[in-house]
Amino acid sequence: MSNKLTDQFKQIDELLRGARRVLVVAHENPDPDAVASVLVLHHFFKKRNLESFPYLPDQPPKYLNFLPGFFEIKTDIGSFKPDTIFGLDYGDFKRLKIPEEVLRGSSLKIVTIDHHLKSDQRGKIKILEPEISSTAEIIYYLLKHWKIEIDRDIAVCLLAGIFSDSGGFRHVSTSSDTFRVVSNLLSRGISLNKIVRGTLAFEKPLNLSRAWGQILAKTTLERETGLAYSWISIDDLRKFDITMRDFDGITNLISAGSPVNLGLFLVEQKPRLIKGSLRSEPSGGINVVKIARPLGGGGHPYAAGFQQQGTIEEVLKKVLDLVADATR
Repeated sequence: MSNKLTDQFKQIDELLRGARRVLVVAHENPDPDAVASVLVLHHFFKKRNLESFPYLPDQPPKYLNFLPGFFEIKTDIGSFKPDTIFGLDYGDFKRLKIPEEVLRGSSLKIVTIDHHLKSDQRGKIKILEPEISSTAEIIYYLLKHWKIEIDRDIAVCLLAGIFSDSGGFRHVSTSSDTFRVVSNLLSRGISLNKIVRGTLAFEKPLNLSRAWGQILAKTTLERETGLAYSWISIDDLRKFDITMRDFDGITNLISAGSPVNLGLFLVEQKPRLIKGSLRSEPSGGINVVKIARPLGGGGHPYAAGFQQQGTIEEVLKKVLDLVADATR
């Protein structure tokens, strides 16, 4: 653990001395790393006798209900008025969807813990570590700083977050330190097979299996750039009775059809509102953040996202032009 991280953890110690009511929040359309990170800090704050409120702007994926504390997560802040906010794994502050009235408090303190590249993160303390595999891994180091005994419930959450956001230990940010952390967590008697099956959601209901099949069947390869892409329309979302939360991991499968491991998945969330997800691998040498940022998005060099106004065809053309520039 670096001296910089240690110093920032000490700053968190100081800040928590005055905390009473803590909002623990991660990004919209939460992935396993976001959900797990929220649950771990919520678990810790409860043990510290703080009033902790675990909040996600959208319902977490049902396949993650094996995570201890899953059913404590709220999707509506309601009347809760925090004095401290821990924003986790979000990249861009607007993705937390925190109501404006909650942010108006003059004494409100914000802490960010994130492994996305520097963007619109906020806070008195901002821990930004894009070289680390996941936000869950950063939180593991925070718990070790606090000398917390990591019980089985915490270990399950941390391992799920690390495994998922490291791409099953395939992404470039997976380090020797990551494997030391994983080894320590597995020593708590956790089944790695259960984590793998849980986070990858192999067992899908029939409607979702059909939707994934349709998306993968129409995957197209742009031969000049090596980009593999697919999409789903708002009509298909309604037909299959599915939401954005049901597509975690599909962009990785799409990118597998590219000779340079470069994938794009577009979802028509609303009429003329498109959400895009980009994936690549170090072997391809393409930094997808450079494609996402001109479209108002962000993320990691090998995993990024964005939102754009327009039709799927219009947004796809913008992405294809940006990819062509990036691969020249």
